[in-house]
Amino acid sequence: MPNPTVMLEPAIPPHLRVERTTPLRAPAGFTPQHASYSARFHPRVKHLPMIYLGIQFRPGASAAASIANLRSGLSGPSAPGFFDEARFVDESGYVNAVFVGYWDDRAIYDRWAGSLPTGWWHRELPLTGEVGAFREAYTPAIVDTETTFSHPYPEGYSTIAAGMSGKTDTHEYWGSARDRIPRAQTETLLPDGRPRAPYIASGAETRGRRIEIVPHGNLCVLRSGQDWSETRGEERAFYLQKVRPMLEKGMAEISGSGLSLGCYFNRYMMIESTDGPVEKTYSVSAWHSLGHLESWVKADTHLAIWAAGIKHFKLAGDEARLRLYHELVVLKAHDQSFDYFNCHRGTGMLCSIDR
Repeated sequence: MPNPTVMLEPAIPPHLRVERTTPLRAPAGFTPQHASYSARFHPRVKHLPMIYLGIQFRPGASAAASIANLRSGLSGPSAPGFFDEARFVDESGYVNAVFVGYWDDRAIYDRWAGSLPTGWWHRELPLTGEVGAFREAYTPAIVDTETTFSHPYPEGYSTIAAGMSGKTDTHEYWGSARDRIPRAQTETLLPDGRPRAPYIASGAETRGRRIEIVPHGNLCVLRSGQDWSETRGEERAFYLQKVRPMLEKGMAEISGSGLSLGCYFNRYMMIESTDGPVEKTYSVSAWHSLGHLESWVKADTHLAIWAAGIKHFKLAGDEARLRLYHELVVLKAHDQSFDYFNCHRGTGMLCSIDR
């Protein structure tokens, strides 16, 4: 239950608040029942560049050198302030090793990108080989982003923030994600156009080629994560037996049938350390619009995930150790770049071809 003595704060920090022309979606007098926190960046931070780099291969193929090449590229001068590595097997049976790096300064990101040779991320890979690579880069303005956390422990791009907010009032109601995005204070964030692959014919094979996707405005990208590494006893059992199966069902739905829901792709991945997998997962999904994501979260599959999560925190109470979070960006067209090298048609934004 909420503590009436604790003052809640808006998720949008003071320096990013403007007079609203789009109303808040919270019901009158609404107070959330559970705690939530948002990342706080220094006012000097204007952009949050991030890049997803992946190596795709059949089990048993030799990909270690290509994975090491990506890891090496994310180090050195102007390297990201934080990056992590995750892995998953996609619907076509390919293993995908995925890195994501984050910066809080566009100039430093540009220096990093400019310091590397053209095509470095697929260096020495033949188009006729068993290994593919992809590069998905985003350079959103800080006003295009939002985060929410069940606990004040950062993940993703929040690891490079100045800190975390106090408990916020902008969550636990329909439309709260939109209310946390500073740009949504004055804009509707409607999608502008559709993604295109102008140099590939309809139905053409994508492996054996390098393909760039031309993006559309207001694409929505969501990273949603789970950390159960510190759970114990009954709480751990409840998450693994009740919550996680609901989550996996939802992830399967938007990975396998996402296009009909407005989801171009979804990757549900296990985070890895140098010693192997850790007890953390996250999904990254790309949606035609924030509105399409908002529609899916009201669907039965997601409602089941939501209900299981709420029950988890009710049962665990103040001693809950499960950590849930998400980071969301709504991207202008010029803040996106998608590049695929010898990847199958179900990879990332290649899914949008012919749609």
